[in-house]
Amino acid sequence: MSPAIDVGSIVVIRASREFVSPIVSTLIYNKGDVIAFHSQNDPKTIITHRIISSEVKGGEVFYKTKGDANDDVDGWLVNEQNVLGKTFFTLPFVGRILAFTKSNIGFPLLVILPAVLVILLELRSIYKEIRKQKKVLHLQIPSSASMTSLKVLLPIFMTIFVFESTFAFYGDSGISANNIFTAAEVFPSTTPTPTPTPDLSGIADHIVISEVQIATSGATTSDFVEFYNPTSSAVNLDPFRLVKRTSSGVTDDNITSFTSLDIIPAHGFYLWASSAGGFDVQVGADVSTVDNIAASNSIALRNGDLNTGTIIDAVGWGSPGGTPLTEGTTAVNPGDDQSLERKALSSSDATSMTSGADVSKGNGFDAGNNSTDFILRTLSQPQNSTSTAEIP
Repeated sequence: MSPAIDVGSIVVIRASREFVSPIVSTLIYNKGDVIAFHSQNDPKTIITHRIISSEVKGGEVFYKTKGDANDDVDGWLVNEQNVLGKTFFTLPFVGRILAFTKSNIGFPLLVILPAVLVILLELRSIYKEIRKQKKVLHLQIPSSASMTSLKVLLPIFMTIFVFESTFAFYGDSGISANNIFTAAEVFPSTTPTPTPTPDLSGIADHIVISEVQIATSGATTSDFVEFYNPTSSAVNLDPFRLVKRTSSGVTDDNITSFTSLDIIPAHGFYLWASSAGGFDVQVGADVSTVDNIAASNSIALRNGDLNTGTIIDAVGWGSPGGTPLTEGTTAVNPGDDQSLERKALSSSDATSMTSGADVSKGNGFDAGNNSTDFILRTLSQPQNSTSTAEIP
């Protein structure tokens, strides 16, 4: 639809406030009226758009507007109290002249040209007097005709500065391959999308076995078991013990018994190894013994005596016989330099745990199934009690 008011026209508006009915349904402006109102984003900007509908909210009248050249309606409602008035009449293209006079070039010209005109009139009067009197220079007072011309020009000159600019903002939208793109000079404010909150369901409230390595290429003292504390308080590991069962074992073999000196920080780690640092020269074990763990073994953190103490956490891998210490289905056997690592969240996988969003979110997820609670790392990453705490 072509706009009813061409670009560059002067718009004269007239407020329709002679009578305001106490009945809410009586409208001051009607559908189809072209009204002028202040922009929501810039109160100094006046917009001239057409009313396409009206509605009443909370006892107040609001208008839905649309530019004649736009395909879409405006993304805002105009309160009737904010309407300056509706179009009374227009002067096509005269606004271009007014806009030019407010530009960096037009304004100086509008000041300079009247001044030059006055100077030329005065010089003309002086020249005439010189020709008449030859010897006496007499400054002629401007004629009444000249003064009348200036009296007409000056009001016109000053009137230019009382006109305000009004805009019909362009807006359009299109749909392409299930994507909606909107183009407009002014957009209504939107509410930002909140950052998704991670799902912390399944996070344990006790010490868990977080990573296990059973072999490295060319080394026999590379076994380690890493523990993680998913709680917000430090935990003393006394009287816990780390036990194992071999591939055919039915009873516990004690690996180490912890003392009151063995403390795991809040959201921190604790590391046992078969040697103090043979598994990783960059990370030292918090405690080490000469025991080893191997393929198809199982281990557990017990509170109390061998075989009968409460199992705090357990993990088995491969295909153990006998009576293994496992939760649900066993995990896979890790190969040389590989390790089993507990997931941080239910949504974690091998990629997010090794190089993605869950690298530094701890290892607290425990659904009671070794095969789904752990992922297989191609390169182990042991951490001890001095390593950086990790919060889910």
